[in-house]
Amino acid sequence: MTVRGLGIDIVSVERITKAMQRPGFLDRILAPSEREQTLSPQRVAGRWAVKEAVAKALGTRPGWHDVIVVNDLSGAPEVHVAPHRLPPGCRVLVSISHERDMAVAVAQVVGPP
Repeated sequence: MTVRGLGIDIVSVERITKAMQRPGFLDRILAPSEREQTLSPQRVAGRWAVKEAVAKALGTRPGWHDVIVVNDLSGAPEVHVAPHRLPPGCRVLVSISHERDMAVAVAQVVGPP
């Protein structure tokens, strides 16, 4: 596998806390399946950071609902990217971390050369 793109994003949890008070914010940035999870400001900030990092790694601006963040059985985050947004044969690896009032995510697009 070859690294085809790399992106990183950091966001203030306080900023997301304020944004979550606006009507329609969660509907706009989270897909229905993502909104079924417990939506603490920390979790939403992490999801925001992942989606921004994925956009940077892809080098395009996918729609908010084109990148869906889920957790695998161990709780690790993984993303499902709409097939029309992802280069053929590629997949995206992600990691999220939180520190005090910040959430950070990194995304790496890997695939054939």
